[in-house]
Amino acid sequence: FLEVIRNNQKGTMELEPLAIEYTWGESQTEANTFHFQEKYKGKAGFEAHQQAPHFKRWEEFVQSDPFTKAPEVMLFEEA
Repeated sequence: FLEVIRNNQKGTMELEPLAIEYTWGESQTEANTFHFQEKYKGKAGFEAHQQAPHFKRWEEFVQSDPFTKAPEVMLFEEA
C-alpha cells in the first residue's frame, strides 16, 4: 500500500502539470486509516490524473481487494 501511494504521489506531482497538491497521512486515532487531499486544476486535471500510468498502478492495487472497508471518495469544487 505505502509503496503504491508514494509512487502515485511522486508521479502526480512530478509528471502532471494540472496537479496542484497530493498529500496523505495516517489517522492519529485510527490505525491503518489513511486520508488523502488531492487538488487539481479543474475537472480536466482530475481526469488527466485518472489516465496517468501511476494512477493505473493504484487501480490495479485496489482490484486486489486490500481494504477492510471501501474507500470513501468526496469530490468538491473550491469556492
